[in-house]
Amino acid sequence: MFTNISWTTYLTFVALFLSAWYIIICLRFYSSDILNFISSKTKTQKTDSGNELQATQYAGTKTAALEENINNAASLNEAQTDHLFEDVETLSAKIKEAVSDASSKDYNKEEFFFLLEITLKAYPQLKGIPFQTAINNLIISECDKHGFIHPSSEELDRLWIGI
Repeated sequence: MFTNISWTTYLTFVALFLSAWYIIICLRFYSSDILNFISSKTKTQKTDSGNELQATQYAGTKTAALEENINNAASLNEAQTDHLFEDVETLSAKIKEAVSDASSKDYNKEEFFFLLEITLKAYPQLKGIPFQTAINNLIISECDKHGFIHPSSEELDRLWIGI
């Protein structure tokens, strides 16, 4: 029955079918991510050298901040960590409330970032520690949950630099 189909024909068909399947799945579930990736690449290519210099300086600042995070985490004792964890819990409740309010009042991006900056300035002790990443992830997930402004991690890192 299957003697007319060679192994190479069979494997070629399976490879083509699986490729088509994964392309369809990627386009179905990741089309917006793919478009954002492509548009960010074209924006980077169109920028002038001044913007590239700023991006390089920002990347250097981010690397320095990451090294500072690692050094700060190593120097924290248990009591300090417990106190910081309580602050993170309080801040996370305030962030959830702020995102909910901003979403219901239909804030624009600038107003929303100003609200976040004010909220984060009340907790300067959380800048430059490992909890900062968790707080950024919370902001992103809350914005996604409310279908509100979708801040990038770079934009949130810039907020922390201003604190």
